[in-house]
Amino acid sequence: MPLIDESESILDAELILALRENFTYRDGLIIDKRGHCWYRWRSDGLDAWWRIFEEIIDAPMGRKLANSACDEEEGLLNSGSLDFTGLFRRKKATQALEYRWWLHGWGKPNIKPPNFTSTGLTPLFAGIFQADFERINSKRYRMRWEEKSSENCVLTLDESDLPVVASKPRGKTFSDGDSYDIKVESNWKIDGLKHHLLPVGIFTRLQDSCAGLTANISEDERNSWPAISDGFLAFALAAKRLFIAGEEIFLAADANGWLDSCKSFFGPMGMSYPISSTELDSNGGIELKFTEIPLLSLTAGFLAGAWVRCEGRPVKVAIREEDNFTFISLQTRYELN
Repeated sequence: MPLIDESESILDAELILALRENFTYRDGLIIDKRGHCWYRWRSDGLDAWWRIFEEIIDAPMGRKLANSACDEEEGLLNSGSLDFTGLFRRKKATQALEYRWWLHGWGKPNIKPPNFTSTGLTPLFAGIFQADFERINSKRYRMRWEEKSSENCVLTLDESDLPVVASKPRGKTFSDGDSYDIKVESNWKIDGLKHHLLPVGIFTRLQDSCAGLTANISEDERNSWPAISDGFLAFALAAKRLFIAGEEIFLAADANGWLDSCKSFFGPMGMSYPISSTELDSNGGIELKFTEIPLLSLTAGFLAGAWVRCEGRPVKVAIREEDNFTFISLQTRYELN
């Protein structure tokens, strides 16, 4: 009797094939057919990042997250993935909606009555659902969400007189890469843990929506970063603290170690990875060179967290642009005797 590799037998072959057909991957970027970048988030990691971010930005942001998700999904739907005409239009649109949520690991949507089942961040998926519902019905709605349980959310959608004006995806587009080949289990699990694919544009819009807010950040921490917006800082610091609090073993003893670890840790998340690295001093200082980064704040934040995990000391971050490259340097915050 042949032996069966259990890890292989529980993989979702249909989902793996669908991801290969719809996404490409290169240089730590996950790219859809229209050139938009996506992140791969672990569900519990996204929830934890969100809690830290809201605490830092010091304001309730659930509605802004829902609006960011709604606007971005609306722009992505210009591809026509939910647009049908003729007989059984409604049935075809519903099937396409269920496929879209399955493909990206968002959960299961239901049009009538409006609700969804998901293990993810409720305001984000409520916003995505609103855009989907509006696209299928060609109407605007005012949306409220109510969590019935940890996984089930019911939406109230009241018709609005606002015109249906097409939104556009946020951010630049990127050239494609090789077929996105990832070993994923059913229900978008990797090693038994739930994940989602989410467009970078949601996070770009959310960061922009922080304009005018003053985050709860100490002066010492502010001085450890370039002079940038509080939205950027809140994003970066939440990513930094999330990585420091995690259980990942991140080892980078030298410049090559940084390249290898970034490629294995942050590349699969869609955060990009550096093409070269330079040691800056004898205290762990490193400068990383990138060609393209979808959203600088999150990538810089995760790198800062990785440096603290490696060196066990507070980090100072510097960022510069030169010859179409982005350089992120990480050094000890305080001088060592």
